[in-house]
Amino acid sequence: MTAMYRAFWFSTDAGAYWSVVDDESYEAVELVDRFLQYVRFGRGRTESTTRKYAEAIALYYNFCSARSASWADPDITAFQMWLRIAPSPRHPHPSKRVWAGPGHAPARSNNRINLITYAVCEMFKFAAAEGLWNESKLHRLFEMTPVQNYGPSDRRHQLSTTMILRHRHRLRPQRSSRRDAPVDVVKTMLTECLNARDVLFVAMLATTGLRRGEALGLRLSDLHFLPTSTSLGCQIDGPHLHVVPRVNSNRARAKNDKQRVVPVTAALINLYERYRIDRDECRQARESDFVFVNLYRAPLGEPMKLHAANDLLSRLSHRTGQTVTPHMLRHTFGTGAAQAESLDVVAELLGHASLQSTKTYLHPDIPRQRKAVEAGALTRQLETVGNS
Repeated sequence: MTAMYRAFWFSTDAGAYWSVVDDESYEAVELVDRFLQYVRFGRGRTESTTRKYAEAIALYYNFCSARSASWADPDITAFQMWLRIAPSPRHPHPSKRVWAGPGHAPARSNNRINLITYAVCEMFKFAAAEGLWNESKLHRLFEMTPVQNYGPSDRRHQLSTTMILRHRHRLRPQRSSRRDAPVDVVKTMLTECLNARDVLFVAMLATTGLRRGEALGLRLSDLHFLPTSTSLGCQIDGPHLHVVPRVNSNRARAKNDKQRVVPVTAALINLYERYRIDRDECRQARESDFVFVNLYRAPLGEPMKLHAANDLLSRLSHRTGQTVTPHMLRHTFGTGAAQAESLDVVAELLGHASLQSTKTYLHPDIPRQRKAVEAGALTRQLETVGNS
């Protein structure tokens, strides 16, 4: 029987991170664990980033196990072919946990396979730098770029800055489609919600751009919904909420370690006040500081879990006939905000560390392109020339 591997969450005094364990012994794979601790604490990347890396590397180890091959002898091309047919180990829908046979759509897009490949190859780069893998094999995965004079710099840094993934391992990116939920679909979903809490949750994601984990990690003390919050020791004008990185019992958390402020609308405040009526009627909920808590099923008063948010959107998608995920609601906000404000403002609202991430929300369709062309100064001058 082949060994199976999966991503697993670890909590340490330094912080939480994800690693890869053997599914039978639950022992962490030593090399992977060292690599992911380096990613989390050495590079300062987020817990969610280590989860993506761990899931990618677990797939690679399962691929090697199925072939009775050593992890140290990578065949990236064969791995990428395997990724096209291998099911996702944690997909919530049973029909998606089957192998993609002939005539069926690939199990993963080229974009997704590229991300998985990158994570696995980064592990090999780390292993070579640490002397845990034969560095002479790196040429099978990477192309060398011109070496600069780094002096006594970290060997891991030298490898990271002088090597790029081989072209044959970079699949052609597929043209990205819009990932936002249309506004009319969101409105329909709101009418299909069965209670005030669910209405507030969907509306909050769609009107503030919060990530699922950020919304579920909100505390009552984070909501400053009065015109002025000076009585709370906050000098920020207008109704707003604070996204605060912290460790939560429901495992929800902000992606970045930087606190940020997000303004809220009067309409969202009205939805929150309706929800508070239901929330305050539950004795167990009154004892919790979390905003989103269980009101309609046990354990009452406990903070909502991440999977509960996914289940909610799945039910609403089934009722409306339109598939919408929590992250699509974030895209709905980002798309609208990018049309109204500059990228730096949108990046701050969404908590992006780089403007490159914010560019995802730019969708320059033909009407907007035509408007830009017609707004040009030379265009207006040509119009006057034609009339003279």
